[in-house]
Amino acid sequence: MQQMRLVALIMLAAVTIGSLATSGGFAWYLRSASYRTYCAEYLSEMLELPADIGRVVPRSWNSREFDDVAVWLPERRGRAMFCRRAIVLQTPTPVNADAYDLDLLGGTCEISTRTWLRTDYRGMVESGLRPLFDPAGPRRVTFREMEISFDRAGFQATLENATGAVWFESLELGRAAVQCQSLNGHRAANPVFLNLIFSPQTEEIRIDELELTVPRLPLAILGLQGLAGWNVRSGEFDGRLTYRESYNLRELAATGHCFDLVLAEWTEGLGSRPWRGRAEIELRDLRLRNEMPERLRFAGVLAEVVLGDILEPFCLGDIGGEVTLRVREADLSPNGIDRLIASGYCKGVSLDLLTEALGWGRMTGNLRILIDDLTVESNRLTSLDAKIIVDEATEQPHWVEGTLLSELLSRALHIKLPPFLPERIEYTRFGVRLDVRDEVLHVFGTHGPREKSILTLRIAGQDWPVSEPERAFDLAPSFDLLRARAKERLQGQLRRRAVPGRATAE
Repeated sequence: MQQMRLVALIMLAAVTIGSLATSGGFAWYLRSASYRTYCAEYLSEMLELPADIGRVVPRSWNSREFDDVAVWLPERRGRAMFCRRAIVLQTPTPVNADAYDLDLLGGTCEISTRTWLRTDYRGMVESGLRPLFDPAGPRRVTFREMEISFDRAGFQATLENATGAVWFESLELGRAAVQCQSLNGHRAANPVFLNLIFSPQTEEIRIDELELTVPRLPLAILGLQGLAGWNVRSGEFDGRLTYRESYNLRELAATGHCFDLVLAEWTEGLGSRPWRGRAEIELRDLRLRNEMPERLRFAGVLAEVVLGDILEPFCLGDIGGEVTLRVREADLSPNGIDRLIASGYCKGVSLDLLTEALGWGRMTGNLRILIDDLTVESNRLTSLDAKIIVDEATEQPHWVEGTLLSELLSRALHIKLPPFLPERIEYTRFGVRLDVRDEVLHVFGTHGPREKSILTLRIAGQDWPVSEPERAFDLAPSFDLLRARAKERLQGQLRRRAVPGRATAE
């Protein structure tokens, strides 16, 4: 019996020592330089790019930790990606016994044409992402404390200290979700979210949809100069940017709120000079297709807008005027104004410079314009309710040249004045109320008996009222000329903004 116990003890010791030796030898091999070299060579072969691994740490029988993983550009010209720690965890399923997940901690990754050659960029995207769609690739990749830079056809975003995941729903569809607190070097009060849908194509990985949701951030950090040609340096944005691409199409859409916009930065290049003023708007829909504006829908307030800047194409750029416009709804497209509903006021318009530009004579005074309703549909003035009055003179009396008065009364009232009118005639009040329906104008007075007077002249110390016209005025012929001229100018500006021959995805 004692002999049997001794034999059993020896057998147990042999089995135990053998198991420990085997386990220790395997663990030693996993930590060895040869195994690290093997893993680096395997990674290089899979990515078709040079790769280094600083250290391999066995965590368990089904997981490995790889430290200081670096992937280089061809010929090691630069580092494409670095990961401080990567953990590979085997997660077998009934369908795939070799399935595994990746957990990345710390590092940087850049997908960009700014610092890489075109071949490097395509090679990194193809070799880095395409194997993940393979059944032998990971089911899911999670990461923390990463810096991710993205640059695609002018769209730029660098997410610092990012946390997120990449997963593969099928061999044809991948998704990614990223969250961070800092975008393009600016730390936000609330998290920034990026969601990505991508798919393998014959020759590339396509970004089917990239959605960036941001809290209130400076517009300057969003890179709109490269994306749409807007040199935006001021203002803030809170909302969502969506980028999509297909075979020959790139689309950018935006919704949200814009604060403290400088209009000159957005209108530069659209006319002979940018519009001065500021705006705060609710951006309901902004779409660009292949960097060309396709639609703009918004509501909000435009303040301190210089009327002369808007009318400069009609040689009225010096009339001044400060406009505040409350836009209830605006829908703009390359065809022009699809719909506009607004109200507001304008002050400080030089009537002297305005009448001088018309060429019929001069009339002094500063105009105030009150707009209760302005509605435009399909570039046609559907309705307008407005009042135009001249501020009362304080020091010097107002006057109107006889030639201008004769021309206006002849055109509006069919009244022929005698040719021996004084060169200048003093007036005390001027005001009209405009009512437009379907581009037919009715002019009403604002003062005098029953408020039917539009102008009160002072001749030989007596007031002589000029009554409102009885007939209506058809504005359509004049507006048709303005529409044709504006369409030609707009189409010319859009053609100059177009960038021919750009590839769908660079």
